[in-house]
Amino acid sequence: MAGADMISAKLFAGHASIWRQIAPTLDQVVRWSNSQQRSLGAAVVASGSSDRHALLAEVAFNMAAEGISNLPYVPPKKFEQNARDFVARLPRGQFSMESLNAGEWYEAYRMSRLIAKYATSNAGFTFSPTVPGCGVVDEATADIVHGAELIEVKAVTRPFRSSDFRQVLTYSAMYYASGVPIENVTLLNPRRGRYFSCPLDVLAFGASGLSGPGLMQEIVELMTGLQTSA
Repeated sequence: MAGADMISAKLFAGHASIWRQIAPTLDQVVRWSNSQQRSLGAAVVASGSSDRHALLAEVAFNMAAEGISNLPYVPPKKFEQNARDFVARLPRGQFSMESLNAGEWYEAYRMSRLIAKYATSNAGFTFSPTVPGCGVVDEATADIVHGAELIEVKAVTRPFRSSDFRQVLTYSAMYYASGVPIENVTLLNPRRGRYFSCPLDVLAFGASGLSGPGLMQEIVELMTGLQTSA
């Protein structure tokens, strides 16, 4: 239950001291993962300011979730408004206020097509699933799940980072605690047209020397034992 003592999954994933303890070799896994990325298609070149990337990424995700296969002559404004409401709560969210122009709509559409190329809403993929809370970590919303696969979308120009992997490990542990084990994790970047996917056991062993369930149990124990100030 949410309360004064709860923390977000994002805050837990960003707790550097925790991750140095439980996943001391995660940075090595990150370097390896960036050398093992696979292609989804041509990268989507940004047409405007990087300040707008978060808004375009959210619009693209919403379009993919709705199964938009073609960009309508009249852009679906509901996706823009929903994305703007979300991005406005983020740092630098003020840059989401201006409406998308035609070039930005096409950019978002191309990214949505790359997301849909990997995950389509009519093939057993669930967009924006709720991740049950665990211990002091409040429930969260993941990007996509498909059976025992957890997929996080990172529409960015940079390579994958340790923070991306800490996020999927956090969500995987929360699912594990609820009795829904994750077996495979995927980071999908529609901006660069690349993705990385591997068994959770491989990620866990590379980051910590433990099996998937072993690392999940370590993380869950920290979530349930972590003390926070009111």
